[in-house]
Amino acid sequence: MKQCPHCHKDLPDDSTFCIYCGKPIEKINKDFIENEEVLDSKQKNQGVQTTLKVNPHNNHWGKIGVLLFLIALIGFDFVLATVLNAFNINYYFVFIISFILYILSIACGIFSLVIDYLDKKKGYEPNGSFGFSMVAIGLSFYIALINLTSVIMK
Repeated sequence: MKQCPHCHKDLPDDSTFCIYCGKPIEKINKDFIENEEVLDSKQKNQGVQTTLKVNPHNNHWGKIGVLLFLIALIGFDFVLATVLNAFNINYYFVFIISFILYILSIACGIFSLVIDYLDKKKGYEPNGSFGFSMVAIGLSFYIALINLTSVIMK
């Protein structure tokens, strides 16, 4: 009798698929199986969950944060401020509006990270984009500081 490496139930020696979990039985050396069992038992003793469940929730906050960043940077800072400057109109209020959008972008990025953390704590896989969240936080913080200094140095 051999043992399924996935569900650890006893199987006939000529099995190519597990009759319990349906996964294919691969030739795995016994040392690897024993090491895997030791690791699994250690993780269970420490309370570590090895697999995460599919998350039924959608987390788009990181992408919304990047979208707000791009709207503030391109729409307000580049386009609107340039047009107002060309007509000699005071454009510092545009920087204040874009500063508020950058703060909202940072909040969206942080919110996305918090939701992913809480989902992982509940046993679900994180489905927010870590990269989008970090871009929203990092770039928005940097450009918001530049906007703030330009308004203060006025």
